[in-house]
Amino acid sequence: MEEFYIVLNQVIVLFLILLVGVVAGKSGILNTAGTKKLSEVLLYISAPMMIINSFFIEFSSERLINILWVIGTSVLMFFIAILLSSLIFKGFSEKINPVLRFSAIFSNCGYMGLPLIKSLFGDEGVFYGSFYVVILNIFLWSYGYLMFGSAGAKQNVLKKVLTTPAVVALYVGIIIYLSGIGMAVPNAIKSAVSAVGDMTMPLSMLITGGIISTAKFSEVIADWRAYFAASIRLIFMPLLALGIILLAGVPKLPGICVIMSIAMPAATNTSIFSEMFDKDSVLASKCVAISTLLSIITIPLIIYISV
Repeated sequence: MEEFYIVLNQVIVLFLILLVGVVAGKSGILNTAGTKKLSEVLLYISAPMMIINSFFIEFSSERLINILWVIGTSVLMFFIAILLSSLIFKGFSEKINPVLRFSAIFSNCGYMGLPLIKSLFGDEGVFYGSFYVVILNIFLWSYGYLMFGSAGAKQNVLKKVLTTPAVVALYVGIIIYLSGIGMAVPNAIKSAVSAVGDMTMPLSMLITGGIISTAKFSEVIADWRAYFAASIRLIFMPLLALGIILLAGVPKLPGICVIMSIAMPAATNTSIFSEMFDKDSVLASKCVAISTLLSIITIPLIIYISV
């Protein structure tokens, strides 16, 4: 039970910061423009720094093997999620179908998952979790992007995949890790990178709170479709991943990091892509809000079962 209470405490911390974001949004302190700017700081500065910081560790062959486990299980789970979501949400309209599928497939593993992994397992956990984030970005900016877009959206998809900040941060991190220069980096630089990376968790929760504050709570909690997608996202997929990881004999830490990444609420890109491609953006916001609120309960339970 100790692990459950540790995780519950961390999730409550996230929830309290999210509430600050909601209050800031409702009061006008954190408006749409402010949320956008904070998102840019998160996307281009703090999240990449958190990933790079996790690579300031000593090289070992065991870690390389664990990386392969993370990549293999992550790719497998995305293919399974794509197949299942295509079948489960088949009967919904063209404006709704991609919203529900996207929210069920893609989690907020980068901005909520990695900070939570770090709070529980330190930089070693972020080291493995960052590879899941990169696999997610590859699927998100290829399959996810094209699922929403038209034929014209296919242009420059490869460029988007290879140049997302998280992927670029991974390039830098791998160079640091394989070359061994991470161990020679002055502590002052490491501390600065770590401090900026640690901004990721509070920033992500403030932004999510700001987004949720724009929706009417009574309307959000009344839409069964958002709950349906959230149940796939928060319960079914993590438990399926747990079963596969146990059967495959994946080492504990990389396995837990993959499960935690999958157990996160719907990615905020659900709302962004819905707005961009004229899908049901109101439903998308509901999916993000409902899954984020329900994750306060489901994340501790999933992690408790997994460990």
